[in-house]
Amino acid sequence: MASSMLLVDRDLSWISQIAESVRPYLLKIYQADSPTRATEVLRRRELELVVLDEGVLSISDFVSSMRCKRRPALVVTTDRRDYGTVLDALRHRAVDVLHRPVEPSDLVTRIAEVLEDRIASPHYLGRRLDGYIRDNCRKPEMDLGYVSSQFGISKSYASLLLRSGHWGGFSSRLAHHRASMACRLLADTDDSLSLIAGECGFSSPSRLSETFSRQIGMTPKRYRERRGSKHGHDIEV
Repeated sequence: MASSMLLVDRDLSWISQIAESVRPYLLKIYQADSPTRATEVLRRRELELVVLDEGVLSISDFVSSMRCKRRPALVVTTDRRDYGTVLDALRHRAVDVLHRPVEPSDLVTRIAEVLEDRIASPHYLGRRLDGYIRDNCRKPEMDLGYVSSQFGISKSYASLLLRSGHWGGFSSRLAHHRASMACRLLADTDDSLSLIAGECGFSSPSRLSETFSRQIGMTPKRYRERRGSKHGHDIEV
C-alpha cells in the first residue's frame, strides 16, 4: 500500500507546490489549510509523515487528534523563533522545526530524508529514483539533472541515493534499463537497430551497440540471433 502524508499549511498554493514536487515518490498526499480538515485526516488516516504549520494547528492539538496505529513523523513549520516553540515540538518528538518562510526545495529534501528513515524496507527513495529512470529511460533528455529536478532534490543527493544501494549510480542504471528495453524489442519485434535505438533513448545505433555489448556481453545482432535460445542473456531489471 502506498505511504501517506499530510501537509497542513495556511497557504494552499504552497501546499499544492509541495504535493506536486513529491509526486514521483508515489505518496498519497492529504492537504489541509484548516484545523477541521487537518483533524479529520489525523483521525481517519494512517500516515508516515505530517508537515504541520503550527499556526494552523497547534502541536498539542495535533497530538490529541492522532488516531494512527503508528505515530507519523512530524516536521513543524513556524513563524515563531522562540525556544519554547522548538522545545514543545521536540517534546512531542518532532524530527525537525523549520522557520517560515520555508523554501519548497528545502522541505522536499527534508521529506525525502524522513521517508528514507521511516520506510521499513531499506533504500526506499533510491528505489523510487531507479523506478523513475526505468519508466522514463527512453527519453533522450534523461540525465541526472532531469531526474533530480523531477523529484525536487539536488543532483548530489540523487546521486548519493542511487549509489547507496546496489544500483551503482545514475549512468549505470540508465544503461541497464535502456539495454533491458532493447533486449525486449530485439526479442519481440523485427524492428531495425535504428528504430530500436530511438525507442530506447539512444542517440544512434552505434551508441545502442556500444552500451548493449557492455551490458549484455554480445552485440544486438548476436542477441537477436540467439533470442530463442535457452542461453539467452536477458538482464534482470
